[in-house]
Amino acid sequence: MKIYLIRHAEPDYPNHTITAAGHLEAQALAHHLKETGVDRIYCSPVNRAVHTMRYTADLLGLEPVIETWTSELSWQAPDSQGRPLAAWNIPGETVRAAPPYPDGDKWPGRAPYREYAGSYDSLQRDSDAFLQRHGYEREEGRYRIRESNRESIAVFCHLGFGLTWLSHLLELPFPLVWSSFWLPPSSVTTILFEERSELWAVPRCTGLGCVAHLHKAGLPVSSMGLLANFD
Repeated sequence: MKIYLIRHAEPDYPNHTITAAGHLEAQALAHHLKETGVDRIYCSPVNRAVHTMRYTADLLGLEPVIETWTSELSWQAPDSQGRPLAAWNIPGETVRAAPPYPDGDKWPGRAPYREYAGSYDSLQRDSDAFLQRHGYEREEGRYRIRESNRESIAVFCHLGFGLTWLSHLLELPFPLVWSSFWLPPSSVTTILFEERSELWAVPRCTGLGCVAHLHKAGLPVSSMGLLANFD
């Protein structure tokens, strides 16, 4: 199985939708996914994801399934002035200031990451239930193949959620994934459930934050969600 993890197009946060540029991104994405091939569509219930997804669902004639667990995370952390900051925007200079870095054993004991432990566990459980419906049952870091799956599924979601889900699928500590990776608006990240035996599948990232559809359509890559020196 392949998961196309898709961040919504350029957001219009005040109006809970996507911008005019975002609509162009979503249209280009839909044509790209038609060429790539998609068997199922899943989507966050948040409008900016839904409005992005709608172009693909309409073009491919697929009925989307809303997955509430893929909504954007509400996790926050204080910035250097004590103001609220989306937790995945904690600066890399802060994350890497005090080695050893917050790996899977260390982050639950560190502020502010320990505040997210319960929510992260919930995301893991929801992910595991979702994947079990598609034939894969997680055992530690591997997935037992209950039924081999050759479908390609698109999941329209969000930056913070997408990075955090990626960290779970790849067994990487999310503080380092947050500060080391970024997903552009309308980008496609491909996760292959690699079946190298009859018993086990292991998620493998074969493409991160792909924006080939934007280049093909002559559209710029939006820097929304990247907080410094994009140009």
